[in-house]
Amino acid sequence: MIECFEKQNLKRSIIAGVILLVASFLVAVGVAEISFPETFLTFTDQDWLIKIWPKAYRYNIHVGVSACIACGLLIIPAFKLQKDFTIRALETLCRIGIGGMFIFASIFKIQDPHQFATLVAQYQFFSALHLDFVNNFFALVYPQFELWFGLAMIFTPFVKESAFAIFWMFVSFIIALAWALWNDLGITCGCFELEGAQDKAEAWTSLIRDLILIWPTLWLALRRNKSLIGVWRK
Repeated sequence: MIECFEKQNLKRSIIAGVILLVASFLVAVGVAEISFPETFLTFTDQDWLIKIWPKAYRYNIHVGVSACIACGLLIIPAFKLQKDFTIRALETLCRIGIGGMFIFASIFKIQDPHQFATLVAQYQFFSALHLDFVNNFFALVYPQFELWFGLAMIFTPFVKESAFAIFWMFVSFIIALAWALWNDLGITCGCFELEGAQDKAEAWTSLIRDLILIWPTLWLALRRNKSLIGVWRK
């Protein structure tokens, strides 16, 4: 009887794992379609699709958001199949994904703080508050926060503190992007590249991405402090 239960439990875990892998792929495609067009994870820019549907590339945001929604829907059957396994897997995937994204985003800013300071100044946010001197300080400090809290999210047990800090960074990104759009500044967030940050349309995609990713970050901030290994310990 116990052996039969264990086999059934293992089967449920495997099925839930497969569902979560598909969901992870969908959210990766979703974020890529929204923020990183023309990468290996996107397909709205594929030549074969554009030949069939010439305007496909215009719908990358729609496809990205749809993929993220599909990911959310797939979590429901996985949760019903194996609640405990699904929660642990989701925490692991969210910590690695969000932490890794912030580490990646910090690298080029740390390498070129002057260019990043220029980009920060383009938002004219601190200028409106008569705090222009904050631009350089912000450009030096913020990337360090991204790097170290991203590393802490993955490699330390302090998930609550790391996620809480990253949550407020997302809030600041959302405020900055909303400010840029409200004032029709025509700039992007500059989150992952400094060159060519002059496209208003990309500001919308960055805002949508951040509005999606802020929710799993908030969920992580409510989790108990554990290392990634500790997440899988009973």
